[in-house]
Amino acid sequence: MQMVQQGDTTKSPHLPSSEEVESVLSPYSIKHQLLHFTNNFSNANVTLDVIGRTVEYNDIVLLKMTEKKGDPTKRYLRTNEGKYADDSQEKKIILIVHGLSVMGATNLECLSHENAFLKLLSYYTDYLDEFDIFLIPMANPDGIAALRTSNPIWNKNASPQNDCPGVALDRNFDIAWNNNVSINSCHQDYPGSAPFSEAETRAIRDIFHKYSHKIIAYLNVHAGTYDSTTFKGDAVLYPKGYTESSDDDKYIDLKGEIDEAMRNASFQVISVTVDTLYSWYGKVTGSSVDYAFEVYGIPFALELAMQIYQNPIDYGDHPDYHDNALVEVWGRVIDVILSFIWKSHNGNEIQ
Repeated sequence: MQMVQQGDTTKSPHLPSSEEVESVLSPYSIKHQLLHFTNNFSNANVTLDVIGRTVEYNDIVLLKMTEKKGDPTKRYLRTNEGKYADDSQEKKIILIVHGLSVMGATNLECLSHENAFLKLLSYYTDYLDEFDIFLIPMANPDGIAALRTSNPIWNKNASPQNDCPGVALDRNFDIAWNNNVSINSCHQDYPGSAPFSEAETRAIRDIFHKYSHKIIAYLNVHAGTYDSTTFKGDAVLYPKGYTESSDDDKYIDLKGEIDEAMRNASFQVISVTVDTLYSWYGKVTGSSVDYAFEVYGIPFALELAMQIYQNPIDYGDHPDYHDNALVEVWGRVIDVILSFIWKSHNGNEIQ
């Protein structure tokens, strides 16, 4: 993939392969970039669907990844069951959304740069034996464009509003929506004029509507702060955000497994908070995690808030904090989460 963001322009995806450019994911041509490098996946069948377009006419792309099967001509019949040996129960879907909230997204390499993004993607595709993976890699392309070209403190899309542009997309879902009527359109948490007023949230809603019978988990992945100067830490958050109550003990079990995994991490920051949305943010309404869990009954609905780490000025003998955090923290956490979902659903270990 040969794409680069330079100010307000994006180079053609057809650059010569010998030209060295920094591979930055672009809101203006995300579909072409995905087509370029997903064609090289050896362990997955990949399809791309444009599921919506923003007010700035940027594509909202859904990446569908399924396990690549062997030679279909080599099927053989199980005589005792009357079925082919490779027949299996239809797989459940893990639906993952990157960057619905764009706060800090351009400072988090796994959401903005090809190499780190592909490493994060590999943590998902490691589980294609167990699940189909549906991923929206850039749920708010207009917000990414605003971060890069005009306003580094931005967490909305770019839709026209009465006073100031933009809606906070992860507050625009139809669950306990807009209880705080004092927030106007100039606020970075403005929830919109009505639930699902935005093309981006309608696109995600439609995925829930079409595939909810197969979706076993929803993961909302984003940066937890704007930049490395603000430290909140890494977090795995679960319902609910609009009330203090949480009545699902399985997330307590998940916390225990994440805590155990992080005890073996060598990264300098080894704790990951596992708690409710309400405990992390205070009261929040209209969140996609609560919508997935409450309205569609998705068994596992989680928000993954990633801390942004700053690399030392003098790399020298210092570690690459971006890469270490991705490998030592999120590589472990995602493995634990997907393994936990599989075991909870199947009642046994992954084979």
